[in-house]
Amino acid sequence: MRRPSNYTTKQGEAVLAYLASEKDNFITAAQIADYLQQQQVIISRPTVYRQLDRLVRQGMIRKYSFDGTAVTSFQYIDADDCANEAYHLKCEICERVINLECDEVNHVTQHILQAHAFQVNDSKTVFYGKCETCQKKNGR
Repeated sequence: MRRPSNYTTKQGEAVLAYLASEKDNFITAAQIADYLQQQQVIISRPTVYRQLDRLVRQGMIRKYSFDGTAVTSFQYIDADDCANEAYHLKCEICERVINLECDEVNHVTQHILQAHAFQVNDSKTVFYGKCETCQKKNGR
């Protein structure tokens, strides 16, 4: 018997709940598995990956791969967010990824479209540098 594609399991609910609690962060499958194990949720790593794939297909989370690396991160899509994408900032020191939602950057996007006839994909646009925390650690 086939289950409908939108079925939920306790494991799937646990994965989604953790991502929702970390909605402003980019979380890897390994981080999810480690967290759930600490919470004594019985779930294998392959099951975490299957649940993540299902949640991506259902549009409940986003999947990101930065720098062309094999490490994939996931982020919860808040209902208020309406699945809007954002530019990203990635720290070259600690590798933290931050959503950048800024009207000034949107002006640059509009300029690129109007002046250069090129539409920027904001979900894949990443600015690299040093985050505030790493700047403070390095005395800047």
